[in-house]
Amino acid sequence: MANEVVPLVLFGTFLIIAGLMLLALKNKEKVEGGALIMIGPIPIVIGSSPRIVKALIILGVALFLIILLAMVV
Repeated sequence: MANEVVPLVLFGTFLIIAGLMLLALKNKEKVEGGALIMIGPIPIVIGSSPRIVKALIILGVALFLIILLAMVV
C-alpha cells in the first residue's frame, strides 16, 4: 500500500509547486508570502510583510492552543 501512495504524494507536491510558480510568473504585482513552522507546540513565523506575519502569528497561536487542548484531553 505504501508503494502506491508515494507517487501520488510526489505528484501532488509537484502540482502544487508548479501551480505556485505559474501564478508567480503570471502575476507581475508584488507577491507576499510567509511560512509558519511548528516545532512541537512552538510556532516560528517568517514573512515578507507585516500583514502576512500578523496573520501567521494568529494561525500559530490557534494551532498552539489546539495542540495544547489535544494534550490535555
